[in-house]
Amino acid sequence: MVQINESNMIFGDFQEDKIFKIEKSKLHNKIGAGIKVVEFVVLRNENELNFIEAKSSSPRPTKHNIIRFNEFIEEISDKFIHSFNLYYSTILKRNKDYGEINNNFFELDNSKIKLKFILVIKGHEIEWLLPISDALKKKLSYQNTIWKSEVIVMNDEIANKYNLVKCVVK
Repeated sequence: MVQINESNMIFGDFQEDKIFKIEKSKLHNKIGAGIKVVEFVVLRNENELNFIEAKSSSPRPTKHNIIRFNEFIEEISDKFIHSFNLYYSTILKRNKDYGEINNNFFELDNSKIKLKFILVIKGHEIEWLLPISDALKKKLSYQNTIWKSEVIVMNDEIANKYNLVKCVVK
């Protein structure tokens, strides 16, 4: 079983053959300049692919913070899109496979796969999640329409209930 320590949260336990640590991959390392990626990609359930980004905080969309909030939304959406493109460029053999992606990922029926872009923010109040979720959904609406993907924003408590976050590091 694999655990990932990111943004003061322990993600896991995941089966080793169902996780791709894209952020630390040779693939990202080789192509990396200017490419922003999520922490990892995990195959959940039978046909569900999750792109997981973790943050220890986020700006709130207040009058004094709106520029930083918009930059944050841009950064997260870039990470989701770049990760999606980098992942599928390897699956479709457009980029070299460095042996880091398990065959389970290559054998997926991509016509039926559920794609989820998940942002987990440690310690975030539930009422703070909705504006972030709305902004990301709006920013990624073309992606969600074309690929029938889904954007989910949650805090560590909700992520724990969905067996994504095992515990929080103090």
